[in-house]
Amino acid sequence: MSEDSKKRYQRIIQDLGQIPTMPTIAAKVMQIVNDPHSSAEDVAKFISRDVALTSKVLRLANSAFYGIPRTISSVNSAIVILGFNTIRSLVLSASVLKVFPQKPGLASFDRKAFWKHSFMVGIASRMVAQIYRKKKLVDMETAFSAGLLHDIGKIILEQFSNEDYIPVLKAAKEKNLPLFMAEKSMLGMSHADVSGMLVDKWQMPNELKGPIVFHHSPLEDKSAQDMACIVHYANHLVHETGSGCMENETYAPLIAEVETFLGLGISSEQMLEELQKHIQEAEPFFSLIEAN
Repeated sequence: MSEDSKKRYQRIIQDLGQIPTMPTIAAKVMQIVNDPHSSAEDVAKFISRDVALTSKVLRLANSAFYGIPRTISSVNSAIVILGFNTIRSLVLSASVLKVFPQKPGLASFDRKAFWKHSFMVGIASRMVAQIYRKKKLVDMETAFSAGLLHDIGKIILEQFSNEDYIPVLKAAKEKNLPLFMAEKSMLGMSHADVSGMLVDKWQMPNELKGPIVFHHSPLEDKSAQDMACIVHYANHLVHETGSGCMENETYAPLIAEVETFLGLGISSEQMLEELQKHIQEAEPFFSLIEAN
């Protein structure tokens, strides 16, 4: 790394001290969900303190995405029927957009396109995990959360280190480079590394960090390789639909060894068709984006 790159790297690390904390209610819900002694009533009590969050959680829980045959009318019922990890996914979905609002004067990202891509990767990750479960048991909601947050480092870099990040975005576009490659070259770190910093700051479960940090190099993740491969594959699927964070975004090809590792036994064409169905069922998730 050159001396200029080192200085830029150090400046960015300093800037990233501004990463916000998780919203108080969401943080408390995460804490309770991760406590093995917690009950559904404990979680419901805290979610119910926030009327807007309660409304969003119930709307998402009643979406066709979860396929519950009867109406879920209370947060307590949602937790009992869907489980703690699903509630974690719902609270994250409803909270994360509020933490990183569009700042006036920052036009490097289309925030709606960014969040659409993020939710689609969460949905695709959950779908891939559901198929992969036939081979090995993995948690579908952990896959959703990892997919949702996999690119959050891009927003953080844009928002808190904009002066250094704008040239990277331009270079990636002009040179037709995947963004993470331009970031590594010019910043000495990638958005995936920064996403990992957020996972640490928000004290989220360790099983989320590996898939988020290694979603571009999943075979390097020795702690949660299955999940990292799932998010990598899901991210590629979503890019194949034309949904990226930026217009005409260049993205890296699917790592062939990842496809072999997962051994899903389904063609990419079939996966894309299946993904479209899941996206239609998840419409309420996308309405969260429109509301912000």
